Amino acid sequence: MDRCRTSAYHANVPDIQRVEYDQFVYPGDGDGRKRSAVTGSYPLPLVQTRVEPTEEEQIVARCLAGDAESFRPLVHRYQRLAFSVALRMLGSRADAEDVTQQGFTDAYRALDRFRGDGRKNAFSTWLVRIVVNRSKDILKSKKRTESPLDGDVAGSDAIFAHQPRSPEETLVLAQRRRSLEVALQKIPLKYREVLVLKDVEDLAYEDIRAILRLPITTLKIRVVRARAMMREYLGDTR
Repeated sequence: MDRCRTSAYHANVPDIQRVEYDQFVYPGDGDGRKRSAVTGSYPLPLVQTRVEPTEEEQIVARCLAGDAESFRPLVHRYQRLAFSVALRMLGSRADAEDVTQQGFTDAYRALDRFRGDGRKNAFSTWLVRIVVNRSKDILKSKKRTESPLDGDVAGSDAIFAHQPRSPEETLVLAQRRRSLEVALQKIPLKYREVLVLKDVEDLAYEDIRAILRLPITTLKIRVVRARAMMREYLGDTR
């Protein structure tokens, strides 16, 4: 998505700060370590293990060091995810495109506050949290009613999309996707957001917890309730 190539690349960004960890020593005699009263020996010094930065943390470091173009691979890698989450949250392609653009802009401007700590998926969960919060802001500011999606949602972008095998199947699947999208927009926001992240984007509960900052137990309860609401709206009595 070309619109994600934001002018925010040219913003002034401070140099990244790195923290080096030294060995910790015990207070006491000699070299600082306290002799054990039981064994009479000195314990080994405590060492803070250094976490190796992930590839994405290295990209962030290069951006913070002034190489703005290094941000482009992150845009290419996560633009579909960001757009998909925004589209399901908002039900509007135009709004989703705006939120995706702004989400990457916000992320770039806040790179100095990103803390990956060597964690897998740290950047994507951080980015999705920004997109989810931006989507909520739009929903609140517009005081949107629960309405169907725009008519221009492509099948390949729709929830639970599949490859059809015949024209008849194409029609059936299109109708099914449309029903799913309309039902999704009827679900209250706090249930919709977790259902989108779990069932549409297939994220792990640990990642969803990092995005929404809610206990996993709460997330699981909301997923169960959201699925029940979807079945009710779809008239599914199974």
